[in-house]
Amino acid sequence: MIVYDNTTLAFIQKAEQMLREILKDAGLTVRRSRFLWKNYLYPIHVVVFEGKEWGHFNAPYFQIGLNRRLIWSAKDSVVRDILRHELAHYLTLLEYGDSRPHGKEFHEICERFGFPESVSAATMNLEVENLSKEGDLHSEKVLEKVKKLLSLAQSANAHEAEIATLKANALLLRHNLDYVDKVETLYLDRLLVRKRKDDKLTAIYEILRHFIVRPVISMGRGTVCLEVTGTKTNVMLARYVAEFLDRELDHQWDLARKAHDLSGLRAKNSFYLGMARGFDEKMKGVKKEFSADDQKALVKVEENLEAQIRIIYRRLGTVSSGRQTDGLASEIGKEKGRNLSIRHGVEGKVKNLFLGFTK
Repeated sequence: MIVYDNTTLAFIQKAEQMLREILKDAGLTVRRSRFLWKNYLYPIHVVVFEGKEWGHFNAPYFQIGLNRRLIWSAKDSVVRDILRHELAHYLTLLEYGDSRPHGKEFHEICERFGFPESVSAATMNLEVENLSKEGDLHSEKVLEKVKKLLSLAQSANAHEAEIATLKANALLLRHNLDYVDKVETLYLDRLLVRKRKDDKLTAIYEILRHFIVRPVISMGRGTVCLEVTGTKTNVMLARYVAEFLDRELDHQWDLARKAHDLSGLRAKNSFYLGMARGFDEKMKGVKKEFSADDQKALVKVEENLEAQIRIIYRRLGTVSSGRQTDGLASEIGKEKGRNLSIRHGVEGKVKNLFLGFTK
C-alpha cells in the first residue's frame, strides 16, 4: 500500500531531489518534475509504500516506490542506490519496451550510465532485523470484528442481517472518529488491476464508497485499476470487500442470467450497475438508523477524508457509464444489490523484501 503523511511527504520530496541529481549526473535534461528522453518528457514521481520490496518501479504509472522503512533504517547513500536501481528499470522500459526485469537490457542500461554492480543486483542486504514486524494491532482487531459482522449479515433472517450490517458500519464509524481531529496517515492501495475499464469496476467503485474510503478509477499505461485511499484499517477492508465483489458480482449475474433468461453485454453491465444502486439504497437505509450524533459524525469523517485526499489528487473527475441500459436487468440487479452481503476473504502474509519491477 502507498502511504501519505507528513513524514513520508518530506521523504518523497528529498528522494525526488536525489533522483533529479542522479538524472543530471547521467547526462539527462531535467525539468522541475520531468526529465527528457528522446524528445519526450517523463515524470519524476516517487511514492512511499508498505510491502515486500525495498523499492520498485511501477511501469504503467512511471512511478518509483520506496519502502517506508527506509526512512528510518537506510543512509542517504543506500536510498540513492535503490533509486538508481529503479531508475535503471525505468530507462530500460523507455529504451527497450517490455523486457525481463533483470535481463541483459537492464544490465546494459546500468553499464551505459555507470551504475555499479551493487546497483544492478536484484537483492540488497539491509539489516533485516529492522524490518521484521509491521502492522497496527488495534487496526487489525477492528478489521477482524468488522469482517465477522459483515459475514453475519448474510443471515437468512432479514432483521438479523440488517442488525449485523448496522453494527459493522457503526464500529467502522467509531474507529474513524478516533482520527477525525488528528493528523492521520493516509494509505493508498491499487485493487483489481485489469487492461480496460468496465461497468463491473464502476459498480465496485460505487459500493466501496460506503466503506469510508475514497476510491478512484485510475488509468495507467495499458492498465486500469481502483486506487483506494483512507486509513489503514479502511483500505485493508476495502481490499477484502473489492476482491469478494469481483467474484460475487459474476456469481450473481450467472444466477440471474439463468433464472430470468438474460443475455448480452448490455444486460450484464446493467445488472452490475443495478446491484451497485441497490446496495447504495440499502446502505442509505442502514445509515438512517444511526443516531443523530453518529450521522453528524459520519458526515465529518467523510468530509475529513475528502479534504485529506487532496494531498494525493489535485483534480478528480466523475465516474459514469455512457452505455444504454437494459431496464429488466437493471431492476433485477437492484434487487440483488439490496440483499448483497459481504462475506469470505483471507489476508496473506509477506515476509521477504527485495528490489522489484511491476509491469
